[in-house]
Amino acid sequence: MLESATSRRLKFVFFRPHANIWFKNPVRNILRKQLLPNKYAPLFDYAINSGAEVYLTTALLRGTGLKGFIKSILDPLELLLWCLLNKISFSKVHFIFRKNSLRGKDVLFMMHYGNFTYETKEVAVLGKKLAEYLSDLKIYKVVHMTHYAYNPTIGAHNLKILDPDLLVAENNLSANSIFFNKFFADLNRNFFLLPYTPASKFIRKAQFRDRANKIVVTGSITFKMKGEEFLEFYGVDELQPLRRTLFENAGEYTDEMECLVSDLNASRIESHKADRKNFIQKIVNRLTSKHPQMNYYKKDIVATYNSYTMFAVPEEICDLPAIGFIEGMACGCAYFGLENPMYRDIGMIPNVHYVPYDGTVSDLMNKVRHYQKNIGQLEQIANCGYEFAINQLNSKIVYKSFIDQLQVNMNARA
Repeated sequence: MLESATSRRLKFVFFRPHANIWFKNPVRNILRKQLLPNKYAPLFDYAINSGAEVYLTTALLRGTGLKGFIKSILDPLELLLWCLLNKISFSKVHFIFRKNSLRGKDVLFMMHYGNFTYETKEVAVLGKKLAEYLSDLKIYKVVHMTHYAYNPTIGAHNLKILDPDLLVAENNLSANSIFFNKFFADLNRNFFLLPYTPASKFIRKAQFRDRANKIVVTGSITFKMKGEEFLEFYGVDELQPLRRTLFENAGEYTDEMECLVSDLNASRIESHKADRKNFIQKIVNRLTSKHPQMNYYKKDIVATYNSYTMFAVPEEICDLPAIGFIEGMACGCAYFGLENPMYRDIGMIPNVHYVPYDGTVSDLMNKVRHYQKNIGQLEQIANCGYEFAINQLNSKIVYKSFIDQLQVNMNARA
Protein backbone atom coordinates (compact mmCIF):
# COMPACT_ATOMS: atom_id res chain seq x y z
CA MET A 1 0.00 0.00 0.00
CA LEU A 2 1.21 3.50 -0.81
CA GLU A 3 1.65 5.59 2.30
CA SER A 4 2.51 9.22 2.80
CA ALA A 5 3.90 10.85 5.89
CA THR A 6 0.32 11.02 7.13
CA SER A 7 -0.43 7.38 6.16
CA ARG A 8 -3.04 8.42 3.63
CA ARG A 9 -3.49 6.75 0.28
CA LEU A 10 -2.93 8.80 -2.87
CA LYS A 11 -6.16 9.74 -4.65
CA PHE A 12 -5.27 9.39 -8.33
CA VAL A 13 -7.70 10.51 -11.05
CA PHE A 14 -7.57 9.44 -14.71
CA PHE A 15 -9.37 11.98 -16.90
CA ARG A 16 -11.60 10.38 -19.58
CA PRO A 17 -9.61 7.12 -19.84
CA HIS A 18 -12.33 5.62 -22.06
CA ALA A 19 -12.05 8.27 -24.78
CA ASN A 20 -8.96 6.95 -26.58
CA ILE A 21 -6.81 3.83 -26.88
CA TRP A 22 -4.14 4.93 -24.39
CA PHE A 23 -5.16 2.80 -21.39
CA LYS A 24 -7.60 0.21 -22.72
CA ASN A 25 -9.61 -0.28 -25.89
CA PRO A 26 -12.54 2.14 -26.35
CA VAL A 27 -16.03 0.68 -26.47
CA ARG A 28 -16.41 1.36 -30.20
CA ASN A 29 -13.29 -0.69 -31.00
CA ILE A 30 -14.30 -3.57 -28.76
CA LEU A 31 -17.76 -3.76 -30.34
CA ARG A 32 -16.13 -3.83 -33.77
CA LYS A 33 -13.73 -6.53 -32.53
CA GLN A 34 -10.81 -4.26 -33.30
CA LEU A 35 -8.48 -4.80 -30.37
CA LEU A 36 -5.63 -2.32 -30.48
CA PRO A 37 -2.43 -1.99 -28.43
CA ASN A 38 -2.65 0.37 -25.48
CA LYS A 39 0.63 2.21 -24.81
CA TYR A 40 -0.20 3.19 -21.26
CA ALA A 41 -2.11 0.14 -20.09
CA PRO A 42 0.80 -0.84 -17.80
CA LEU A 43 0.50 2.53 -16.03
CA PHE A 44 -3.25 2.13 -15.60
CA ASP A 45 -2.91 -1.44 -14.39
CA TYR A 46 -0.15 -0.53 -11.96
CA ALA A 47 -2.18 2.36 -10.54
CA ILE A 48 -5.31 0.33 -9.80
CA ASN A 49 -3.23 -2.39 -8.13
CA SER A 50 -0.86 -0.09 -6.26
CA GLY A 51 -2.98 0.68 -3.24
CA ALA A 52 -3.84 4.16 -4.46
CA GLU A 53 -7.48 5.24 -4.66
CA VAL A 54 -8.12 5.41 -8.39
CA TYR A 55 -10.89 7.53 -9.88
CA LEU A 56 -12.13 7.69 -13.48
CA THR A 57 -13.93 10.70 -14.91
CA THR A 58 -16.25 11.53 -17.76
CA ALA A 59 -15.75 14.65 -19.87
CA LEU A 60 -17.11 16.77 -16.95
CA LEU A 61 -17.53 19.83 -19.20
CA ARG A 62 -20.97 19.60 -20.77
CA GLY A 63 -21.41 20.74 -24.37
CA THR A 64 -24.12 23.10 -25.52
CA GLY A 65 -27.50 22.35 -27.03
CA LEU A 66 -29.25 19.05 -27.54
CA LYS A 67 -26.06 17.37 -28.70
CA GLY A 68 -24.28 18.37 -25.52
CA PHE A 69 -27.19 17.14 -23.39
CA ILE A 70 -27.25 13.75 -25.11
CA LYS A 71 -23.48 13.37 -24.71
CA SER A 72 -23.70 14.22 -21.02
CA ILE A 73 -26.10 11.26 -20.62
CA LEU A 74 -24.21 8.80 -22.79
CA ASP A 75 -20.71 9.60 -21.50
CA PRO A 76 -21.18 8.05 -18.01
CA LEU A 77 -22.82 5.01 -19.57
CA GLU A 78 -19.91 4.63 -21.96
CA LEU A 79 -17.41 4.87 -19.11
CA LEU A 80 -19.20 2.16 -17.14
CA LEU A 81 -19.47 -0.04 -20.23
CA TRP A 82 -15.77 0.56 -20.94
CA CYS A 83 -14.94 -0.83 -17.51
CA LEU A 84 -17.18 -3.85 -18.01
CA LEU A 85 -15.85 -4.71 -21.46
CA ASN A 86 -12.24 -4.28 -20.33
CA LYS A 87 -12.90 -6.34 -17.19
CA ILE A 88 -11.95 -3.53 -14.82
CA SER A 89 -13.23 -4.41 -11.38
CA PHE A 90 -15.62 -1.84 -9.93
CA SER A 91 -14.09 -2.64 -6.55
CA LYS A 92 -10.80 -1.09 -7.68
CA VAL A 93 -12.04 2.17 -9.20
CA HIS A 94 -14.38 5.02 -8.33
CA PHE A 95 -16.21 7.36 -10.69
CA ILE A 96 -16.37 11.12 -11.03
CA PHE A 97 -19.15 12.71 -13.07
CA ARG A 98 -19.00 16.31 -11.84
CA LYS A 99 -16.19 18.85 -11.57
CA ASN A 100 -16.91 19.47 -7.89
CA SER A 101 -16.12 15.83 -7.16
CA LEU A 102 -12.47 16.49 -8.06
CA ARG A 103 -12.09 18.58 -4.94
CA GLY A 104 -10.31 16.67 -2.22
CA LYS A 105 -8.54 14.43 -4.71
CA ASP A 106 -4.73 14.52 -5.05
CA VAL A 107 -3.64 14.06 -8.66
CA LEU A 108 -5.47 14.59 -11.96
CA PHE A 109 -3.74 12.75 -14.84
CA MET A 110 -4.64 14.02 -18.32
CA MET A 111 -3.44 13.35 -21.87
CA HIS A 112 -2.43 16.45 -23.83
CA TYR A 113 -3.59 15.04 -27.18
CA GLY A 114 -7.36 14.82 -27.41
CA ASN A 115 -7.88 17.30 -24.58
CA PHE A 116 -5.69 20.35 -25.26
CA THR A 117 -4.45 19.74 -28.76
CA TYR A 118 -5.42 17.70 -31.78
CA GLU A 119 -4.45 16.96 -35.34
CA THR A 120 -6.78 19.67 -36.68
CA LYS A 121 -6.95 23.27 -35.48
CA GLU A 122 -10.74 23.23 -35.31
CA VAL A 123 -10.65 20.55 -32.62
CA ALA A 124 -7.48 21.77 -30.91
CA VAL A 125 -8.97 25.18 -30.13
CA LEU A 126 -11.83 23.50 -28.28
CA GLY A 127 -9.31 22.55 -25.62
CA LYS A 128 -9.38 26.14 -24.39
CA LYS A 129 -12.85 25.66 -22.88
CA LEU A 130 -11.71 22.57 -20.98
CA ALA A 131 -8.55 24.33 -19.79
CA GLU A 132 -10.56 27.29 -18.52
CA TYR A 133 -13.09 24.99 -16.88
CA LEU A 134 -10.44 23.11 -14.88
CA SER A 135 -7.97 25.94 -14.28
CA ASP A 136 -9.37 26.99 -10.90
CA LEU A 137 -9.07 23.53 -9.38
CA LYS A 138 -6.47 23.16 -6.63
CA ILE A 139 -5.88 19.50 -7.49
CA TYR A 140 -2.33 18.63 -8.60
CA LYS A 141 -2.58 18.50 -12.41
CA VAL A 142 -0.32 16.20 -14.47
CA VAL A 143 -0.37 16.31 -18.28
CA HIS A 144 1.18 13.62 -20.47
CA MET A 145 2.66 15.28 -23.55
CA THR A 146 2.05 12.54 -26.09
CA HIS A 147 1.57 13.95 -29.62
CA TYR A 148 2.49 17.42 -28.40
CA ALA A 149 3.78 18.35 -31.87
CA TYR A 150 0.26 18.76 -33.24
CA ASN A 151 -0.69 22.46 -33.30
CA PRO A 152 1.88 23.32 -30.62
CA THR A 153 0.98 27.02 -30.38
CA ILE A 154 -2.64 26.20 -29.60
CA GLY A 155 -1.68 23.36 -27.29
CA ALA A 156 0.79 25.50 -25.35
CA HIS A 157 -1.76 28.29 -25.01
CA ASN A 158 -4.34 25.88 -23.63
CA LEU A 159 -1.86 24.42 -21.17
CA LYS A 160 -0.91 27.86 -19.95
CA ILE A 161 -4.58 28.44 -19.13
CA LEU A 162 -4.86 25.06 -17.39
CA ASP A 163 -1.68 25.76 -15.39
CA PRO A 164 -0.51 22.14 -14.88
CA ASP A 165 1.86 21.30 -12.03
CA LEU A 166 3.80 18.62 -13.88
CA LEU A 167 4.42 17.55 -17.47
CA VAL A 168 5.53 14.02 -18.34
CA ALA A 169 6.75 12.20 -21.45
CA GLU A 170 9.11 9.44 -22.56
CA ASN A 171 11.83 12.05 -23.02
CA ASN A 172 12.57 15.06 -20.85
CA LEU A 173 11.46 17.43 -23.57
CA SER A 174 12.16 20.47 -21.44
CA ALA A 175 15.85 19.54 -21.33
CA ASN A 176 16.30 17.77 -24.66
CA SER A 177 13.97 19.20 -27.31
CA ILE A 178 14.53 22.46 -29.16
CA PHE A 179 11.09 22.14 -30.75
CA PHE A 180 9.40 21.75 -27.37
CA ASN A 181 11.19 24.73 -25.89
CA LYS A 182 10.32 26.91 -28.86
CA PHE A 183 6.61 26.53 -28.15
CA PHE A 184 6.24 25.37 -24.53
CA ALA A 185 9.07 27.08 -22.63
CA ASP A 186 6.72 29.72 -21.18
CA LEU A 187 4.91 27.09 -19.14
CA ASN A 188 7.76 27.01 -16.61
CA ARG A 189 6.59 23.71 -15.21
CA ASN A 190 8.46 20.72 -13.85
CA PHE A 191 9.07 17.84 -16.24
CA PHE A 192 9.18 14.17 -15.25
CA LEU A 193 10.75 11.51 -17.45
CA LEU A 194 8.30 8.61 -17.65
CA PRO A 195 9.69 5.81 -19.86
CA TYR A 196 7.65 3.24 -21.71
CA THR A 197 7.40 -0.20 -20.16
CA PRO A 198 6.74 -3.42 -22.10
CA ALA A 199 3.46 -5.27 -21.73
CA SER A 200 3.75 -8.72 -20.16
CA LYS A 201 3.34 -10.50 -23.50
CA PHE A 202 6.73 -9.28 -24.74
CA ILE A 203 9.08 -12.08 -23.75
CA ARG A 204 12.18 -13.76 -25.15
CA LYS A 205 11.22 -17.07 -26.74
CA ALA A 206 13.80 -17.87 -29.43
CA GLN A 207 17.53 -18.56 -29.18
CA PHE A 208 19.52 -15.71 -30.67
CA ARG A 209 21.47 -17.84 -33.15
CA ASP A 210 18.24 -19.35 -34.49
CA ARG A 211 16.92 -15.97 -35.66
CA ALA A 212 17.16 -14.40 -39.10
CA ASN A 213 20.32 -12.28 -39.19
CA LYS A 214 18.61 -9.15 -40.50
CA ILE A 215 17.16 -6.01 -39.02
CA VAL A 216 13.37 -5.86 -38.87
CA VAL A 217 11.92 -2.35 -39.02
CA THR A 218 8.52 -1.81 -37.42
CA GLY A 219 6.19 1.09 -36.65
CA SER A 220 3.53 3.15 -38.40
CA ILE A 221 3.87 6.14 -40.66
CA THR A 222 1.28 8.44 -39.15
CA PHE A 223 -0.83 10.88 -41.12
CA LYS A 224 0.89 13.79 -42.83
CA MET A 225 1.63 16.74 -40.59
CA LYS A 226 -0.24 19.86 -41.70
CA GLY A 227 0.51 22.42 -38.98
CA GLU A 228 2.53 25.39 -40.21
CA GLU A 229 4.67 25.45 -37.04
CA PHE A 230 5.83 21.87 -37.60
CA LEU A 231 6.38 22.35 -41.34
CA GLU A 232 8.33 25.56 -40.85
CA PHE A 233 10.50 24.14 -38.07
CA TYR A 234 11.36 20.76 -39.62
CA GLY A 235 10.85 21.40 -43.31
CA VAL A 236 9.06 18.05 -43.76
CA ASP A 237 5.48 16.87 -43.33
CA GLU A 238 6.40 13.51 -41.79
CA LEU A 239 6.41 12.81 -38.06
CA GLN A 240 8.68 9.78 -38.61
CA PRO A 241 10.56 10.63 -41.84
CA LEU A 242 13.03 7.74 -41.62
CA ARG A 243 10.18 5.24 -41.50
CA ARG A 244 8.92 6.69 -44.77
CA THR A 245 12.36 6.44 -46.38
CA LEU A 246 12.86 2.84 -45.31
CA PHE A 247 9.30 1.92 -46.32
CA GLU A 248 9.68 3.34 -49.81
CA ASN A 249 13.18 1.97 -50.40
CA ALA A 250 12.91 -1.43 -48.74
CA GLY A 251 13.62 -3.21 -52.01
CA GLU A 252 17.17 -1.87 -52.05
CA TYR A 253 18.08 -3.55 -48.76
CA THR A 254 16.63 -7.05 -48.95
CA ASP A 255 19.87 -8.60 -47.68
CA GLU A 256 19.91 -6.35 -44.63
CA MET A 257 16.32 -5.54 -43.76
CA GLU A 258 12.77 -6.79 -43.43
CA CYS A 259 10.47 -3.75 -43.45
CA LEU A 260 7.10 -4.17 -41.71
CA VAL A 261 6.31 -0.46 -41.51
CA SER A 262 2.63 0.44 -42.03
CA ASP A 263 1.52 3.61 -43.87
CA LEU A 264 -1.67 5.10 -42.44
CA ASN A 265 -1.90 7.67 -45.22
CA ALA A 266 -3.03 5.01 -47.70
CA SER A 267 -5.96 4.15 -45.43
CA ARG A 268 -6.91 7.83 -45.15
CA ILE A 269 -7.18 8.05 -48.95
CA GLU A 270 -9.58 5.10 -48.95
CA SER A 271 -11.56 6.69 -46.12
CA HIS A 272 -11.94 9.93 -48.07
CA LYS A 273 -13.17 7.96 -51.08
CA ALA A 274 -15.80 6.31 -48.87
CA ASP A 275 -16.90 9.68 -47.52
CA ARG A 276 -17.91 10.73 -51.03
CA LYS A 277 -20.64 8.09 -51.07
CA ASN A 278 -24.25 8.81 -50.21
CA PHE A 279 -25.44 9.24 -46.62
CA ILE A 280 -26.57 5.64 -46.07
CA GLN A 281 -23.33 4.28 -47.49
CA LYS A 282 -21.38 6.63 -45.22
CA ILE A 283 -23.16 5.33 -42.12
CA VAL A 284 -22.58 1.71 -43.12
CA ASN A 285 -18.95 2.47 -43.83
CA ARG A 286 -18.42 4.12 -40.43
CA LEU A 287 -19.97 1.18 -38.60
CA THR A 288 -18.13 -1.54 -40.49
CA SER A 289 -14.82 0.05 -41.48
CA LYS A 290 -11.66 -1.27 -39.95
CA HIS A 291 -9.21 0.79 -37.97
CA PRO A 292 -6.49 1.92 -40.43
CA GLN A 293 -3.83 -0.04 -38.54
CA MET A 294 -5.75 -3.27 -38.03
CA ASN A 295 -3.72 -5.28 -40.55
CA TYR A 296 -0.54 -4.06 -38.91
CA TYR A 297 -1.80 -4.81 -35.41
CA LYS A 298 -2.88 -8.30 -36.45
CA LYS A 299 0.76 -9.24 -36.91
CA ASP A 300 2.21 -11.29 -34.07
CA ILE A 301 4.70 -8.64 -33.07
CA VAL A 302 6.15 -10.78 -30.28
CA ALA A 303 6.91 -13.54 -32.78
CA THR A 304 8.34 -10.91 -35.14
CA TYR A 305 10.83 -9.60 -32.61
CA ASN A 306 11.75 -13.18 -31.70
CA SER A 307 12.41 -13.98 -35.37
CA TYR A 308 15.22 -11.46 -35.98
CA THR A 309 18.54 -10.66 -34.37
CA MET A 310 18.09 -6.87 -34.58
CA PHE A 311 15.37 -4.28 -35.01
CA ALA A 312 14.64 -0.56 -35.37
CA VAL A 313 11.55 1.55 -34.74
CA PRO A 314 12.63 4.99 -36.02
CA GLU A 315 11.79 7.74 -33.57
CA GLU A 316 9.50 10.73 -34.00
CA ILE A 317 11.37 13.72 -35.37
CA CYS A 318 10.11 15.80 -32.42
CA ASP A 319 12.33 13.91 -29.96
CA LEU A 320 10.11 11.09 -28.78
CA PRO A 321 10.87 7.35 -28.98
CA ALA A 322 8.46 4.67 -30.15
CA ILE A 323 7.14 2.16 -27.62
CA GLY A 324 8.45 -0.61 -29.87
CA PHE A 325 12.03 -0.03 -28.72
CA ILE A 326 11.38 -1.45 -25.26
CA GLU A 327 9.07 -4.18 -26.58
CA GLY A 328 11.69 -5.53 -28.97
CA MET A 329 14.42 -5.40 -26.33
CA ALA A 330 12.20 -7.40 -23.97
CA CYS A 331 12.06 -10.07 -26.70
CA GLY A 332 15.85 -10.34 -26.80
CA CYS A 333 16.28 -8.48 -30.09
CA ALA A 334 19.15 -5.97 -30.45
CA TYR A 335 17.86 -2.41 -30.79
CA PHE A 336 19.23 0.17 -33.27
CA GLY A 337 18.33 3.71 -32.23
CA LEU A 338 19.59 7.27 -32.19
CA GLU A 339 22.47 8.21 -29.91
CA ASN A 340 20.31 10.62 -28.01
CA PRO A 341 19.50 11.80 -24.46
CA MET A 342 16.07 10.15 -24.71
CA TYR A 343 17.89 6.85 -24.16
CA ARG A 344 20.87 7.97 -22.12
CA ASP A 345 18.64 9.67 -19.55
CA ILE A 346 16.91 6.38 -18.71
CA GLY A 347 20.25 4.63 -18.29
CA MET A 348 20.78 3.03 -21.69
CA ILE A 349 24.43 3.05 -22.76
CA PRO A 350 25.27 3.19 -26.50
CA ASN A 351 27.04 0.07 -27.77
CA VAL A 352 26.16 -1.69 -24.53
CA HIS A 353 22.35 -1.79 -24.37
CA TYR A 354 21.70 -0.78 -27.98
CA VAL A 355 23.43 0.06 -31.26
CA PRO A 356 23.52 3.82 -31.93
CA TYR A 357 23.37 5.37 -35.40
CA ASP A 358 23.06 8.90 -36.71
CA GLY A 359 19.51 8.70 -38.10
CA THR A 360 20.46 8.19 -41.75
CA VAL A 361 19.75 5.13 -43.85
CA SER A 362 23.39 4.83 -44.88
CA ASP A 363 24.68 4.73 -41.32
CA LEU A 364 21.92 2.36 -40.24
CA MET A 365 22.73 -0.11 -43.04
CA ASN A 366 26.47 0.16 -42.42
CA LYS A 367 25.90 -0.76 -38.78
CA VAL A 368 23.60 -3.63 -39.79
CA ARG A 369 26.21 -5.05 -42.18
CA HIS A 370 28.89 -4.77 -39.51
CA TYR A 371 26.88 -6.74 -36.98
CA GLN A 372 25.73 -9.29 -39.52
CA LYS A 373 29.42 -10.21 -39.68
CA ASN A 374 29.95 -9.91 -35.93
CA ILE A 375 27.08 -11.91 -34.51
CA GLY A 376 28.84 -12.47 -31.18
CA GLN A 377 29.05 -8.73 -30.50
CA LEU A 378 25.43 -8.30 -31.53
CA GLU A 379 24.27 -11.09 -29.23
CA GLN A 380 26.03 -9.46 -26.30
CA ILE A 381 24.27 -6.15 -26.97
CA ALA A 382 20.95 -7.94 -27.36
CA ASN A 383 21.45 -9.70 -24.01
CA CYS A 384 22.40 -6.47 -22.23
CA GLY A 385 19.37 -4.73 -23.74
CA TYR A 386 17.13 -7.59 -22.66
CA GLU A 387 18.39 -7.48 -19.08
CA PHE A 388 17.94 -3.72 -18.98
CA ALA A 389 14.39 -3.94 -20.33
CA ILE A 390 13.15 -6.55 -17.89
CA ASN A 391 15.08 -5.38 -14.83
CA GLN A 392 15.15 -1.57 -15.17
CA LEU A 393 12.17 -0.64 -17.33
CA ASN A 394 9.54 -2.95 -15.94
CA SER A 395 6.31 -1.39 -14.76
CA LYS A 396 6.90 -2.08 -11.07
CA ILE A 397 10.07 0.00 -11.06
CA VAL A 398 9.07 2.76 -13.50
CA TYR A 399 5.56 3.41 -12.20
CA LYS A 400 6.43 2.93 -8.55
CA SER A 401 9.01 5.69 -9.00
CA PHE A 402 6.39 7.89 -10.65
CA ILE A 403 3.71 7.32 -8.02
CA ASP A 404 6.25 7.75 -5.21
CA GLN A 405 7.36 11.07 -6.72
CA LEU A 406 3.77 12.25 -6.91
CA GLN A 407 3.36 11.33 -3.26
CA VAL A 408 6.47 13.35 -2.39
CA ASN A 409 5.12 16.31 -4.36
CA MET A 410 1.80 16.06 -2.58
CA ASN A 411 3.47 15.92 0.81
CA ALA A 412 5.48 19.02 -0.07
CA ARG A 413 2.27 20.91 -0.82
CA ALA A 414 0.61 19.88 2.43
